[in-house]
Amino acid sequence: MKDNNEGRLTIISLPIGNLKDITIRALEELESSDLIFCEDTRTTIKLLNHYNIKNKLMSYHEHSDVKTRKFIIDEIENGKNVSLVSDAGTPLISDPGYKLVKELKKRNLRVTSCPGPSSPIAAITLSGLPSDKFFFSGFLPVKVKAKKDYLEELKNIKSTLIFFESSNRIIKTLETILEIFGNRKISICRELTKKFEEIITSKITEVIKELSLRENIKGEIIIIVEGNINSDKPQNLEVILEDTLKSMSLSDAAKEISKYTNFSRKEVYNAALKLKGKEDES
Repeated sequence: MKDNNEGRLTIISLPIGNLKDITIRALEELESSDLIFCEDTRTTIKLLNHYNIKNKLMSYHEHSDVKTRKFIIDEIENGKNVSLVSDAGTPLISDPGYKLVKELKKRNLRVTSCPGPSSPIAAITLSGLPSDKFFFSGFLPVKVKAKKDYLEELKNIKSTLIFFESSNRIIKTLETILEIFGNRKISICRELTKKFEEIITSKITEVIKELSLRENIKGEIIIIVEGNINSDKPQNLEVILEDTLKSMSLSDAAKEISKYTNFSRKEVYNAALKLKGKEDES
């Protein structure tokens, strides 16, 4: 590691909504930086202007190429103090900063952190769901098939799950989560630390019902999903099915049972097919 007097990269957390959440150290680091790299200069300049910080601002985002990283590395090697920020929260959480840090580590250049706000952490602490173990996954795939395939990979994880989603896709995404995971308990966190902060914690079906009544849903949304508890507290699905199939079709039974248990519709449907097969053989 380089000496403290030599150049370095400082990873700085910024507020996720309320400008007052910035730390004193973050302001000092930004003020003393030779260069500040951010996702969108139009967003970060508002915060810098608010605190009267006039340092040079440049962009570093998911489309930045090797040339930009080389420029940053050269500046640090020449003794410059460089800061890296995201539009909100902690850099490297669902953004491309890790590529830069990886290159700096290869060259044994100094990287330090100025920690602070992080929306996934804020969300899980407000959700009422277990926070001792959690799996953060960032944004889910946009395309439906890719989203379903990815959720299938995650459905047996026992830890609480954390996802980002845009407001215009939230209802469709919750319907997909319901289909794959079953009717688990979830928490929807929106506009965190802002005036209209909202946390909705309930079963997926209830949250879908609540959001479907709204004309507009604004803001980036964080979805907190209960982990798979079926393996720890198994339910006798066959017994439930035998009773339910007396009064409704296989398809309707699968839909109904998935609403009130942690079994997905697909799991219930497959179990019902097996049960029907046993009955046909007997």
